[in-house]
Amino acid sequence: MREIDRGVLEATGVTEALNFTLTLFIIELPPAYSPMTFAKWLSLSEEEREAEKRSWYPFEPGYWHSIAVEAAARFSAEFGSKRHVTRVFKSLYHARELIVAVQTDVSPGKKVKLPESYLGFKVMQFANQIPEGVLVDPGPPSKSSRRMKGASRRSGSRVSPPRTHEAETASHYILRLEGEIDLHVSPRIATNLRALIKDKPKKLVIDLSKVSYIDSSGLAVLIDGMRDVEAYRGKLYLVGMQETVRVIFETSRLDQVFRIRRNVTDALAAS
Repeated sequence: MREIDRGVLEATGVTEALNFTLTLFIIELPPAYSPMTFAKWLSLSEEEREAEKRSWYPFEPGYWHSIAVEAAARFSAEFGSKRHVTRVFKSLYHARELIVAVQTDVSPGKKVKLPESYLGFKVMQFANQIPEGVLVDPGPPSKSSRRMKGASRRSGSRVSPPRTHEAETASHYILRLEGEIDLHVSPRIATNLRALIKDKPKKLVIDLSKVSYIDSSGLAVLIDGMRDVEAYRGKLYLVGMQETVRVIFETSRLDQVFRIRRNVTDALAAS
C-alpha cells in the first residue's frame, strides 16, 4: 500500500480539491521464478527438496503447484486403489502448505497404512470427510513425468499462430497457447498479443486448454493484454484452463479479475 502525495496530484492537474487522503493499492506480482521440472525434483535429495520448499510461496502462483499436483497424481496411481482409500487430492492446506490429501472411509481417529510423506510432500489422511484446503483432483500422472522428460517438455513450449474465428473475421480473434508459459516464453506471447490488439477486435479469446503451467511473468502479460483490450472497450476471455493452471488463478484471486469461460464456444457466445 502506498499513499500518493497531494501536492504531486495538484501539480499535475490530477485533482482540484481533495478532502480526503487518497490511497493507491498496488498489487505486486511475485517475482518470476525459474520453474523446476518434476524430473529435476525427483533427482533431489530430501534435504535439497526441503531447502527448495523454503523458497516457495504456496498461497501465490508458482511452479510449486504443478510439482505438488504431479506428486499427488503419482501417489494416487500407487496407493489410490488401496483398501479404504477413496480419493486423493493435492491440497493447499490452511493457505500455507502444499500436501497430498487422502480421503478414506475408515472411522474417525483411525488411519490407513500409508506413507507419511511422498516425494517431498506431507501425506495427510481425512477419515470419512472431504479433505481440508483448496483441493485439486490431480488426475493421472503426466506422460512427460512418467518418461522423466519434464525438462524437454518446457523447451517444447510454443505459441501457436493466432487464429481468427471464421464466422466473424473482423471482430473475434483467438490466440491458442501451448506448453509452459514462463519467463522464456512470455515475451513471445506479449508480441502476439500486441499484434492482435492493434486491430482492436471486439473479443480476444486466449485458449489455455493446452497450457500446463504459467508463472508470474505470464500472468503479467495477460493482465497487460486485458487492460489494453478494455482500454478500447473490447473484451478479453481466458478459456479451457486445466486444473493446474486454474489453481494458480484462484490462489492469486485473478479468477475474479479475468473473464473466464469453459471453452472458445462459450466465450464467443457471451454477451
